[in-house]
Amino acid sequence: MRTQLILTTAVLGVAGSLGASAQVYSVNAVGYINVSVPAGKLALVANQLNAGGNKISEVLAPSGDVTVYTYAAGAFTLNAFSFGEWANPNQVVGPGTAFFIKNEGATDMTLTFVGEVPQGNLTTALGANLNLTASQVPQAGKLVTDLGFPVAEDDTVYKWDVAGQTYTLNAYSFGEWGAGEPTVGVGEGFWVQKTAAASWTRTFSVN
Repeated sequence: MRTQLILTTAVLGVAGSLGASAQVYSVNAVGYINVSVPAGKLALVANQLNAGGNKISEVLAPSGDVTVYTYAAGAFTLNAFSFGEWANPNQVVGPGTAFFIKNEGATDMTLTFVGEVPQGNLTTALGANLNLTASQVPQAGKLVTDLGFPVAEDDTVYKWDVAGQTYTLNAYSFGEWGAGEPTVGVGEGFWVQKTAAASWTRTFSVN
């Protein structure tokens, strides 16, 4: 899976009825993320940009047929894109939402997420037991050191190997990771088995 992020910061000054000496500034970081999904295979991806109401029809416009699998409350929900439209176009997949996506076609596909980078105080709720999750921020790095993940004793992270179509696991016990601190890429989701509920919080700004 290859990812790419390009950020553009736009500063807009608004005057007019406010008077010549009054200005309002809005700083928005807009970008895109490209994720490659091989033909006939599953990839574990994440949306990390805000687009409209974050409906899947606003977030993703695949170039071919795909099936998306989201996970919540111990069960999967699927949503198919076929004949140019989503079966459930109103499904919400906001920043930090991770999901499996299967390329149903015979050729490799590049998915493109376009939108605004989340900023400010960001919180992702993590329940006890299994969570399919991702960073809300489109930033690659070490899970705890760079991305502020709230690791606890006996947590286990499962990453998806797209090429092998299998999992690699990494457990945190006795205060250290069994295979070194896991890293995640931009646009990448993962599973975590949590021993207790927690909140993944960050304060993020592109400036």
